[in-house]
Amino acid sequence: MRPERDAVKNFEAVRLWGLALNFWRLTRNASDELVKAGNPDSMFYEGWEIPTDEEYEEHVKWADTNIAEPLLFNFYHGIELSHKSLIAAKGIELKASHKLSQLLSEFNSLYPNSVLTEFYEKYIVLDKYPNILKTFCVDSGITMDYFFQSLKYPSSTKGISFNHSVLRFNGEDGIELFQDISKEIVKVKVEFTRLVEGECI
Repeated sequence: MRPERDAVKNFEAVRLWGLALNFWRLTRNASDELVKAGNPDSMFYEGWEIPTDEEYEEHVKWADTNIAEPLLFNFYHGIELSHKSLIAAKGIELKASHKLSQLLSEFNSLYPNSVLTEFYEKYIVLDKYPNILKTFCVDSGITMDYFFQSLKYPSSTKGISFNHSVLRFNGEDGIELFQDISKEIVKVKVEFTRLVEGECI
């Protein structure tokens, strides 16, 4: 879908659609690299030669140890943008807010019984989070309504300290999390695009 400005009823919704897919595209590409690399958190070597810093950095460059927070931030920012795209597609003025729970509530009222709801709830409703994300939020005393701070800073503007360590060194569990995220992006972007096209074209 690459409509021109004068060919759509709500250009802002389409702009948000494109940005959401870009953030998800980066999320998926990096997640696939993490899975391919095996999410290493250490480097085994033989003999007396210790790996150089450059060799070690190359070995773990796609590990959750190094990229969990920015990778998850891109994913969640894509979720925020996709909500705002779908809300704007209905001709509703967007509020200056990052609160995903509020966006989900508005989405559900505008698109009842949407197949996207299950996907959104999995990453926005605390009781439905994947285990790694649930542990991070419970340990930090937050929900992913705080993603805009919690995945970018060590603490919030209110002094809440975020326990980023639980997002790292997750081995096979980390592979499973990011593999699932990558697969789900592939599935939901089709329905997301269909809904935006249906409202805007």
